[in-house]
Amino acid sequence: MNGRDFPWETLLDRLSAFYRTGDWRVPYLRDHAEDPFQVLIGTVLSQRTRDEATDVASAQLFAKYPDPDSLARAPVAEVERLIRRTGFYHTKARVIREVAAQIRDTYGGVVPRSFAELTALQGVGPKTANCVLVFGYGIPAIPVDTHVHRIANRLGVVRTRTPEETERRLAAEVDPKYWIPFNPLLVQHGQNICRPIGPRCPECPIADICATGQALREGRDPPRPADRPRRPASGGARGGRPGTPPRGRRAATTRRRTTGRRPPSRRGRTRRRRPRAGRS
Repeated sequence: MNGRDFPWETLLDRLSAFYRTGDWRVPYLRDHAEDPFQVLIGTVLSQRTRDEATDVASAQLFAKYPDPDSLARAPVAEVERLIRRTGFYHTKARVIREVAAQIRDTYGGVVPRSFAELTALQGVGPKTANCVLVFGYGIPAIPVDTHVHRIANRLGVVRTRTPEETERRLAAEVDPKYWIPFNPLLVQHGQNICRPIGPRCPECPIADICATGQALREGRDPPRPADRPRRPASGGARGGRPGTPPRGRRAATTRRRTTGRRPPSRRGRTRRRRPRAGRS
C-alpha cells in the first residue's frame, strides 16, 4: 500500500484518542505553538541526542539566552556548559551561535518562514526547517525524524533508507491536511509503543492497519528485515547453522585448542571515530 491509499485519517484518529491529545482536526498549534527561534535551536540540539537530554539542555540554555541577540553574544564556553549533556556540544555551541547571529543580522532577529531560507542557515537541514514551520508557525510540513522514518517503513507505505528520502515520499503522497499533526503523533507513538527495538504490537491501536503488525500476527515476514522475529537456530550452543564457525571468545578458545596459537591482540588497532553532528 502506498501513501496515497493509506487510511491516514483512521491512524490519526486512533493515535489522538490513544494519547489523549484531543481532536487533531482542530488546529494543533492553537494550543501548542512555540517560539520559532527556540524550536529552531532546540531541534539543532536534538541531533544525535535523547529527547530527555535535549529538553533539559534547551531549558537551561533558554533560561539565560532566549533570543537570537543574547545567544549570538553569549560566551561560547558558557553555551557549551549549558548544552553539554546533548553530546557534540563543542560543534553544536558554535553552530547555534552562528545561527543566532545570522537571524539577528540578516533577518532582524525574526526566524524566516520559508523552507528555502531556513535551510540556508548554518547547520539547518530539512527536518529542522520543517519543525520550525510546523511548531513555530503552524505552516503545514512533515518533519521526519528517526521515529517517523521507522514507523512509515513499518506501516508499509514507504521503503526508504533515510529520513530525507522518507520526507520526500510522504510529502508527495500524503494529503497536506494531515501534515501538521503527523509528526507529533507519530513521534509520541515511536517513543512509547512503536519503539526501535521490541515494538509493543499487541498494545498498538493501529496494528490492524500496519503492514508490520499484520505480518507478525499472521506469522509472515514484516516489510523491514530488522523487525523479523528471532527464530531459534539449530547447531551449536549459541545458535547458528550447523557447521558455522563459532564467533567471539568461543572462536578464540577454539582456535587456541586446534592450532596452539593465540588470536592477535586488540592492542594497536585503530579505533573508529564517532561521527560528527551533521545537518538535520
